[in-house]
Amino acid sequence: MRGPAIWIFGLLLAALSLSGTAAELDRVVAVVNNGVILRSELDNQVREIQSRAAGQAQERVPPRDILERQVLERMILAEIQWQMAEKTGIKVPDEAVNQAVASIARRNNMRLDDFIAAVQAEGVDYQALREDIRRDLSIDQLRQREVARRIVVTEREIDNQLESKNARAPEAGGETADAKRAVIAETHARHILMRPSVVMDDAKIRATMSRVRNELIGGADFAALAKQYSDDATADQGGDLGWLASGATVPEFQQAMDALAPGQISEPFRSRFGWHVVQVIERRDRDATDEAERDQARQRVFQRKLEEATQAWQRRLREEAYVEIRLDNPG
Repeated sequence: MRGPAIWIFGLLLAALSLSGTAAELDRVVAVVNNGVILRSELDNQVREIQSRAAGQAQERVPPRDILERQVLERMILAEIQWQMAEKTGIKVPDEAVNQAVASIARRNNMRLDDFIAAVQAEGVDYQALREDIRRDLSIDQLRQREVARRIVVTEREIDNQLESKNARAPEAGGETADAKRAVIAETHARHILMRPSVVMDDAKIRATMSRVRNELIGGADFAALAKQYSDDATADQGGDLGWLASGATVPEFQQAMDALAPGQISEPFRSRFGWHVVQVIERRDRDATDEAERDQARQRVFQRKLEEATQAWQRRLREEAYVEIRLDNPG
């Protein structure tokens, strides 16, 4: 069974698989600290790159000897990072691996069971694939901890990015600012939340919430009842949630809130947090263009600094590691 889904999977496997299942006599092409990279592992990744390039007319690869050294260097960096992740005790739970596998299946428009079957039909050990994914996630966590979390983007850097973008816009013949307005629909709401407990099960809570709603419909003060009954952190503020952008709450809450007109009070409903009664106070459309532009500028600055910091970090790891390349050795 071979198709687009498995082709994508093949590229993923090539990028992740560094340990492999090589035969006992497989030749070592690099020693990395206390680990090794085998000829079969290098050949697998080189073949995948060449196959991908052959299927894309605009993609060209260097001669085999140069490509091998480029790929081997990438594998060495990955091996160094993996060893560091292990040494520092990074552990990726099975649930994170499950989510990653499910995400790969979705990107290939396949059900999880079909994806696993397709992988196995390709002769790939599914458990080995899971361990490759676990390894990749470990390296991602390591980079997040060692690099990404240490990056700070200042307001001045954001200003400079925006100034640079605005200076280039007329030359590029870009759209006018008015054509890029960002408007956010927001709802001002308040609620009362009751969480199930040993003494208050769902049935008792629903009955209590129904009684509270009837009092509210009858004119009782919402803030007072929120302070009396609500288990939420907003109880002292009378249950006031402030302005909520669309999608900022869990789906059950969003659906109940969207169904209300300003002033209306919902029937009691359940979310993963407990039982709610919500009232919509008012709605508005807020112009968030400046905010959106600053967020985009912040992301561009962050990504630029992340790439630079990651490259510097990887160079330092490479320099500090013991690496012996045996690519040219016959055995």
